[in-house]
Amino acid sequence: MQVFDQEWTEAAAAAVAGLPPVAGLDAVVEYTVSGRPGGRVALTVTVSDGTVSEIALGRSPDPDVTVTLGYADAVAILSGELSSEAGYMNGAVKVEGDYRRWLLDLRPVRLAAIEALAPLMARTRRQ
Repeated sequence: MQVFDQEWTEAAAAAVAGLPPVAGLDAVVEYTVSGRPGGRVALTVTVSDGTVSEIALGRSPDPDVTVTLGYADAVAILSGELSSEAGYMNGAVKVEGDYRRWLLDLRPVRLAAIEALAPLMARTRRQ
């Protein structure tokens, strides 16, 4: 299993299922990751009423936010080695659309998801 392949995406969706909600928060976030072994990948994360309701490979037809980053930075963020905020501030993470929603409002959802993904990341091939 490799980060952002179908098996990983399904395991990630299962890992974040049932996280505590952040009431009233809805968003569709499209992540585009370049430099991945096997090529560029798009991943859509849907947050409904403050919980991650879906993680799917592919682009969204109407994302609220589009986040673009390199594979090494994505893995570092998912592994807890780099914060999303630091990646944004140093230019490694590009955000288009409602950046405030992604950077501030979705922060508790991102942090909870990253924590929930830690066991998955520990057993995932990164190269």
